[in-house]
Amino acid sequence: MKNLVITDKDISHSLFKNSVVVNLNNIHYSSCTGGLECMRCEGACYFKDDMSLISQWMNDCQLIIYVTRIKYGCFDIPFKKMIERLIVNREPYYTMVEGETCHLGISQLKKKLLVIGYGDASEEEKKIFKDLLDDSTLGFSYSSVDAYFCEEYELEDTLHTFGGVDHV
Repeated sequence: MKNLVITDKDISHSLFKNSVVVNLNNIHYSSCTGGLECMRCEGACYFKDDMSLISQWMNDCQLIIYVTRIKYGCFDIPFKKMIERLIVNREPYYTMVEGETCHLGISQLKKKLLVIGYGDASEEEKKIFKDLLDDSTLGFSYSSVDAYFCEEYELEDTLHTFGGVDHV
């Protein structure tokens, strides 16, 4: 697979013709229990649900696009729930990256991450979100991480602007 779009809202699939589009509201996935069994079992999660496949897709693709509502400077609930489950995509031991202790990502395939955040977010909330994004991607092999923000009513136009970005 080349590209993956993960969204918490219905979007037009025609904008991302070369990508697999996953709407988090239309799949079955459990919340992480924090037991970290996946770290002891070489990335095998206790839950056997749709996240098992999505985690593999994320390891195998070259471009990941997140489309998420921004709430109080954070990912909204469906995304937070999904991101917590991505611990299975990390190696079980710690290492130092840019002076920070973290787990490295399992996939060494260089990929790009594009995040389109929508909603009524203040400048302070956007800064908090960018900091959170930087922290949550540390250790993964991203060649670039970019975040763009828009109001919810502007989302369709914003997606049209990025439509075709999956031809990369």
